[in-house]
Amino acid sequence: MTAPADTLFEEVLAAASASAHDGEGGEVYERRGAALELVEDEHSLHASVSTERGFAVRLFRSGRTSFAASGAASARSLPAEARLLLSRSRSRRGARPAPAVAGAAPPEFLAPPVRPDEVAARGLLVAFRRALAAASDGAVLLGEAALTLGARTERVATTGGRDVSFGSASATLVATVSARTGAGRASARVVAAAARPEELGLARLAHHAVDRVLLPLKGRPLDPGRWDLLLDPLVAASIVARLAPAFFGEEEDGFLAARTRDGRDALAAPALTLVDDASAPGGPARTTHDAEGTLQGRTVVLERGRLATRLTDVAAAQRLGTGATGNAFRRAFSEPPAIGVTNFFADPSSGVPPLDLLRSLARGFYAAVLLSRPQVDLAADRFRLHAAGYWVEKGRATEAVSETLLSGRLSELLRGIEAVGDDLKFIPAAGGGAGSPTLFVPKWKG
Repeated sequence: MTAPADTLFEEVLAAASASAHDGEGGEVYERRGAALELVEDEHSLHASVSTERGFAVRLFRSGRTSFAASGAASARSLPAEARLLLSRSRSRRGARPAPAVAGAAPPEFLAPPVRPDEVAARGLLVAFRRALAAASDGAVLLGEAALTLGARTERVATTGGRDVSFGSASATLVATVSARTGAGRASARVVAAAARPEELGLARLAHHAVDRVLLPLKGRPLDPGRWDLLLDPLVAASIVARLAPAFFGEEEDGFLAARTRDGRDALAAPALTLVDDASAPGGPARTTHDAEGTLQGRTVVLERGRLATRLTDVAAAQRLGTGATGNAFRRAFSEPPAIGVTNFFADPSSGVPPLDLLRSLARGFYAAVLLSRPQVDLAADRFRLHAAGYWVEKGRATEAVSETLLSGRLSELLRGIEAVGDDLKFIPAAGGGAGSPTLFVPKWKG
């Protein structure tokens, strides 16, 4: 016997349409997700599976908007709940439901996401443990590792005629590693994220983990000075991630205006181009639409050091008088959408092999890993990195550096970038990922 069709989404959409009075509009969002988490330590391996199905409704009236969300059991009451909240909400110019997409095909039926393969997930943990042992000759030990594989389907429809469905997947590995030498003991937490399990880059993560714990034990401290600076992609990506909010709608207009004299000056050196692209190879995000159902593409926000455009959702695009870039995202179905990144990165298309950049260092520091969370203050135009790596003379690493502080004006760092590599790598970032190739900054005074 065929199971009855699931019409819950259509029922909620019909109720939202009925709740929308003259001059009002509505949006209904549904997310279904399935996730497998494997947690392994020295003594055990624990697996857990979670599923979710959630709905959210937004109603709009004359710039006002209200939001209500719940699980499937209470979804039918959401339009009425949002209707009660609408009169008490604040007005914000541009707030409106996303319009219909011209020529869009009817949404395809998307079945609930399939539970990830536990056998394959276990194999990934085994592979990472082996990669770590090989990269360190057994000197670095894996304490705990948590692997999460997820899949979800989403649907967005508005009373204005937009109705789209799309699916995505994710893989995240978080590991704690440690090492002991005659100089002491060190431990670190490392993270990798990808759109597919096979793209996690286990060998790369293992080498990064080894440097993260061994460099502080076998190197010497480096006092700040004036020398050439080479930033590893994973170090540079942390700075790129913290630049992203400067390009969210109008949120950081003050920073951009102050540093570029309202766009007349360059924000960074011509070597730096910043892009957001949901289809970027190697990026943790791999999606087709954003949380408002806007089709995603490639958006260049900084072109050869100069401001090109901003990342927007429907409301920000309306205020700026531009088209939405597809950068609305939801941390959870229970939160309203906000502007965020997909894969936000420094473009490596004009880059050179990183070994060529290394040979460019006459006397300088290669920052291989971060030892603590980077500090970037857009408003104050400052940054601070606590890093370890290698001292380089005439293009050759001569000794390990256990730690040093890199700090100064963010704008000076960005304008000092002379060249980029072709070795783009990503780290997790809110809503997606942030990436960078190797960055070369000559004669930096740290």
